[in-house]
Amino acid sequence: MPKPFKPRFAHPLPKDAVIVERQGRPHYQTKDERGRPVLYPLTADGTKYLRPSNDWYFRYRDASGRVRRKRGCSDRQATERLITETIRKVERIRLGYADPAEEHLLRPLADHLADFATYLTAKGNVQEHCTATVAKIRAALDGIGAVFLADVNAGRLSSWLCDLRRPGRVPELPQADSFTAKEAAQLLDMDVGSFRRFVARHRLPVIGSGRSRRLPRSTVETVALQRAKGASPETVNHYIRALRSFGAWLVRTRRAAADPFDALQLVNTTGDIRHARRELTADELRQLFVVTKASSRSFRGLSGQDRYLLYLTAAATGFRARALAHLRPADFDLRPPSPWVVLPARFDKSRRGKVQPIPTDVAAVLAEYLQGRPADRPVWGKAFHPVAAEMLRRDLESAGIPYTVEGPNGPEHADFHSLRHTYLTLGGRSGIDLRTLQELAGHSTPTLTARYSHRRLYDLQGAVEKLPSLVPSDVVDVDVTTLQATGTQGEQAVQKAVHAGCIRPHSLASLYTFGHEGPECDESPQVLKMQQPDAILHQVASDGSELPGQDSNLDKESQNLLCYRYTTG
Repeated sequence: MPKPFKPRFAHPLPKDAVIVERQGRPHYQTKDERGRPVLYPLTADGTKYLRPSNDWYFRYRDASGRVRRKRGCSDRQATERLITETIRKVERIRLGYADPAEEHLLRPLADHLADFATYLTAKGNVQEHCTATVAKIRAALDGIGAVFLADVNAGRLSSWLCDLRRPGRVPELPQADSFTAKEAAQLLDMDVGSFRRFVARHRLPVIGSGRSRRLPRSTVETVALQRAKGASPETVNHYIRALRSFGAWLVRTRRAAADPFDALQLVNTTGDIRHARRELTADELRQLFVVTKASSRSFRGLSGQDRYLLYLTAAATGFRARALAHLRPADFDLRPPSPWVVLPARFDKSRRGKVQPIPTDVAAVLAEYLQGRPADRPVWGKAFHPVAAEMLRRDLESAGIPYTVEGPNGPEHADFHSLRHTYLTLGGRSGIDLRTLQELAGHSTPTLTARYSHRRLYDLQGAVEKLPSLVPSDVVDVDVTTLQATGTQGEQAVQKAVHAGCIRPHSLASLYTFGHEGPECDESPQVLKMQQPDAILHQVASDGSELPGQDSNLDKESQNLLCYRYTTG
């Protein structure tokens, strides 16, 4: 059984240190906590003294046979019990009964999070996604004060996430008419870059330009009110997804026996969507293409012609901005009758890659545009990708198309990702089934595809008009077998309808009699006259003019299925 011991650690000598000789060696003389004199030997160079630690230590041999030193307790008996437990644990590990997650319980969460960041990068995720995911996890763990895995509590995390959504207090601004971006960001506890991006995205007014640019008080108040609203449900879901992925990774790597974040449930986002997207109609798309193609303005090296072909490709393939930024001419095969474009797996969000068909008219335009371009260089480059929404917004303004419209649940925006919504919405309105749309979009579930394929009120109105009429009508349908009845039965049926006012010759459709002589009636407008077999009863319009009848050359089966329809006046 290992024995506990107290190792000695070097400490610097104080300036007024008293040095005494003991057994031929210099010692530093001082007093302990109780005021009793104690002696500590000096190091070989005489600049430090060696003092035993306050805690006991012990050495043991682990399951692999390696000798390790472990820190115990300040009490010797407690350290001896810890030695016994450690030896028992080593024996369980040797026999294969130990829990591998136990050794990770004493590791700080910061170490686990650093390993998780390495895992995300090695998985092939883009750096922006890795940085944002780790930052959200770190913010949540710091928010509840968790240092080790044992400190993670789903209830406290839920409370912290609820606090994110809770509206905050609007800070009081100093009495000033304008502020610099740095001053405003400090007042609102925001990053300067985030503050400037918010102002630019919402087109808030500014004063001046360059280094002399200042922000009017109204702009800072608008940002303060927006920030005081609290986080949106979708933002909270981003935190929950990041924490869930971290917890699942902890379980897979056997760092935790159970997922500590499994109890977190996603928040319903339908009632509070801060940035809803809308689709562009076919007419708006054509207008955008015409105006952009004729534009003389350049954006990040893309001319009007370049942007027109970029928007056209996005609307014809449904690709995201990042995918379009990496497409090369070599990825296109625009030969009829089946043109297509290949999206490499490393640029596909699902990491599966995709072969996307292209409409033939779009392929013809792209073939002319890509002719002569280097096959291995991106067609549109990568400079537009981070600001694709701003690029499209400017072209929409030039085309007179509103960037934001009022929707049923609030404002809806037409940013670059809206072109993907447009692609799936137009496909759905064209009659493409949901399963095929899912394949074209590259989604994992049809539920996600349904979120992109919008249906407006006029779409629903057109759909319900296809339903059969549910309103009771004054139309009287008489079966052909009734009218073909012999004797007085057929005559009585027609005369009964005539006298009841349910038959009016002025509104008759083409009427035929087959194989028998129908009932004879008066020529008055309220009386019906049935003619001989194969004769044609002409329609009499309301003004008294005759309309030509229809040929009655019908086979026997059609005659048996035919019904005579009479409409009331």
